[in-house]
Amino acid sequence: MPSPPFTIPLPKPVLLLALAVAATLLYAAGLHATLPRDRPAPPPGPATIRHGHTALALRLAKQLLPGAKGNVAFSPVSIHAALSLVALGARGATLQQLLAFLGAPSAAALADSARRVVHRVLADRAASGGPRVLFGGGIWADASCGALKTAFRDVAVQSYKSEARTVNFANEPEEVAKAINGWAKKATNNIIDSIISPKDITAGTVLVLANAVYFKAKWEIPFESSDTRPGSFHRLDGSRVDAQFMSRTMYAAQYASCSDGFKVLQLPYEHGRGDADETRYSMYLFLPDERHGITSMVDAVTAGPDYLYAVLNKTAANTVRVTLPKFAISFNRNLVDDLRLLGLSLPFSAGSADLRGIFEKEWQAFIGKVLHKAVVKVDEERTEAAAVTMIMMDGAGREQPVEFVADHPFSFFIMEERSGVIVFAGHVLDPTAN
Repeated sequence: MPSPPFTIPLPKPVLLLALAVAATLLYAAGLHATLPRDRPAPPPGPATIRHGHTALALRLAKQLLPGAKGNVAFSPVSIHAALSLVALGARGATLQQLLAFLGAPSAAALADSARRVVHRVLADRAASGGPRVLFGGGIWADASCGALKTAFRDVAVQSYKSEARTVNFANEPEEVAKAINGWAKKATNNIIDSIISPKDITAGTVLVLANAVYFKAKWEIPFESSDTRPGSFHRLDGSRVDAQFMSRTMYAAQYASCSDGFKVLQLPYEHGRGDADETRYSMYLFLPDERHGITSMVDAVTAGPDYLYAVLNKTAANTVRVTLPKFAISFNRNLVDDLRLLGLSLPFSAGSADLRGIFEKEWQAFIGKVLHKAVVKVDEERTEAAAVTMIMMDGAGREQPVEFVADHPFSFFIMEERSGVIVFAGHVLDPTAN
């Protein structure tokens, strides 16, 4: 007789999409860990960039929960990569603050780490039966700012897969927005078709840095659609909504654990065949014991990378009965205020930002917006997710053009300037009248 099942029903809030799809958090932190079932190993030291990846993910997971009016999903690796590229062009105190925030000893170390993550961890494994994974970057620089520094452009291409383009933000905002959205749609396999509007582009916009990540993978053990049933999902305000719940029971085959006040469940995805370098992805779900316990659980889980790894390493093979709602999340947010609250301030200050390592002319710029959009879909067969992070920079001290739109009655003088003689004068009340 099998032992009683380890029951994990999930008709409750599921921790910021399991801490922003914990697989994203873990591959950015793990780089091919080798514990049983490839659970992530504890980082070797607090100064490692791997530790910085995880720390940023946890801090944002905690930051985005309070006051959230709906579901939350984000891509830590996308946000970390975007800020790492900014660090490549930073100097002085701005660089030091970015390095401390990202957990890295130098911009070169960040670039080296990004190259390994982008080319190994985020490598597409669809051809061998593993996850479909895409990553790419884009740079849109205003023509008035001159050329990008060669060192900045080269590392952006080699480490971040970023293609640079020259545009005219001030005169062609609609065309530029259309081009960026077209890039985002293609980079996310048509999941995200819009990240920017022409209104986001101002007269001071000089640079846009963006990256996109796409992930699609089948469960290692799929849920049977015939077992999906309607049920009630209990919301934090005490109300209930109808949802479709997937379910299955696995005997001594599912990795799970019970901690103080919450449970953890690992749901692995299919991985590739016959390649020792294949990545192995999982979604880790964190479920509070109490229906209103998500805040205290998040406080505990996001205490630090070391605690998170300790919790995940407790998971062991159990007989598990899972009840999980199908869901689809779309999340869109400007992260500037959140990053400020987490301690990153200098890159956002027109007076203090030092980003002179980007343009050859050492154009003084600062970050105006950090737009992030993520979409995640979970059903019986698979998870499909995509995210775009876009950093918009303005020119510090750049003169704003005067908007002179003569679409109403106006006057004119034709003057000889040296003498001050007015040769003609008039008022235009109707330009169509002869």
